[in-house]
Amino acid sequence: MNINLVLYLVMAVCCSGALGKAYASQPLLPFSYDQAVTVCPWSVLPKEIPQFTEPQCHRAKLSEVDPQNQAVWVLIEFERAKLASIPRPVGLYLFAKSSSEVFLNGSKVGSSGFPAVDKAEQIGKMDSVFYLPDSLIEKSNQLVFGLSAQHSLISLGYPIHFIGLGQFGDPKQYIQSFSGLGLILVGAFLLGALYFISLSFGRYGNTSVRIFAALCLLAAMQLSAEISRGLIDYSYVWHDIRLLTVTGLSFLFGTLLLVYSSLKVAEKHALHWIYIGTFVTLIVVIFAPGFDAKTTAGVFVPLLVSLVQLGYCWRCAKNNNLAAWFVVQSLVAATVLFVTSSFHEIIHFVIIAVLLAYLFIRQAKEFRAQQVQLSSEQAHIAKLEFKLAQNKQLQSPSKLEVSIAGKTDYVVLTDIAFCKATGDYVELHMKDTTQKLFTGSLKQLELTLPSIFTKTHRSYLTNLNEVVSLESDNNQSNLKLTNGASVPVSRRLVSSVRATLKASTKP
Repeated sequence: MNINLVLYLVMAVCCSGALGKAYASQPLLPFSYDQAVTVCPWSVLPKEIPQFTEPQCHRAKLSEVDPQNQAVWVLIEFERAKLASIPRPVGLYLFAKSSSEVFLNGSKVGSSGFPAVDKAEQIGKMDSVFYLPDSLIEKSNQLVFGLSAQHSLISLGYPIHFIGLGQFGDPKQYIQSFSGLGLILVGAFLLGALYFISLSFGRYGNTSVRIFAALCLLAAMQLSAEISRGLIDYSYVWHDIRLLTVTGLSFLFGTLLLVYSSLKVAEKHALHWIYIGTFVTLIVVIFAPGFDAKTTAGVFVPLLVSLVQLGYCWRCAKNNNLAAWFVVQSLVAATVLFVTSSFHEIIHFVIIAVLLAYLFIRQAKEFRAQQVQLSSEQAHIAKLEFKLAQNKQLQSPSKLEVSIAGKTDYVVLTDIAFCKATGDYVELHMKDTTQKLFTGSLKQLELTLPSIFTKTHRSYLTNLNEVVSLESDNNQSNLKLTNGASVPVSRRLVSSVRATLKASTKP
């Protein structure tokens, strides 16, 4: 099982390059982040396109353009030859935290919201596409953008995510192109959460199960927030909320992973590991540059702290199970490190799914071992109780009072082979095949008789000392007794009867 998981992780590392290649091969021609553009403050000509020769204007790289909490004009120049490989109609794609107006060679081609120098701004979409008519395209072209983001909740290091040209279409097809697979993983995580939640209310309910339920739920919520950009149109304000949500969920997920490993391997010092790991993760998340780095740190730092913890406990305990866990988690951490650039694509959640699958298998093995041990202990207890009941009965055999036609008789309990309920009475079948009638219910008799009598059917109590064999034929089980009688065993009780017989016959 561990070998298969290692292979899955290796495949994830190998596939990450293919995923990145598939994403990069989308038919859009980007304007480079290093491309020189001209930037003018909106105050130069707030209602008209500037000449871009004004003293307030300056040259900058596209990556340096920042419309957050201000309004700017941006000029990008390109040649017709750039469009040669693009199928018609041509679209201009703008993925940016900004409201925008777009002009091609002096003619307005569209807007997303309406930029302004104050809160009067109409909030624009995060991802937009604008149709560029062939009639406006010249040999040398000027694209002018009016940009503003006056309703920002947070400040991004690179608010302009992408500007490029391609065939006109839905911009969502170029955003997180693996959203379909993401939805499948969301469903898998939600099913996992429901499964563990249901377990937590049963006999398997414990802290580990509740942590698994929370981990699956957090993974589903984070992935839903992550792929939402590729599924729905939303404003740049909601993009800020989405980034905060994804980062917070990543931090909670990583912290819970650390809590799980701490409770499992460092029981006495679990709180120390949790406090230290949470504090270090929080500091790194706060000071990490950019939300991609913050989200990565939210998972990666707790993984590293957990690795240190596992390595230390493995060294002290020399436990091979910890060694396997250490190796798998090391591979997961290495995979995260190698695919950092595409970590927030679907590969991130494939890694999370593999890690959760390994931890689930490990937990299932622990449950199985606990069940085997519990069954063994219960069988041992049943054996001791049976022996005690036998010894007590041998030392002072008790009797049962039976009234027949006004005559009171006393029956030695050890002489009863089995009891059968008949209406308002119970037939007592003796070892010598005679019968006596007890006035009362089988339930009352069950409370009176010693533990060597067990219920084998809703209408029968049987003396286990008199059982010769348990026979099954055509889905019907019967107990053969020393006096030749046959007592039915219901299908519902056959497994417990077999276990009781096994316990009573062990030396």
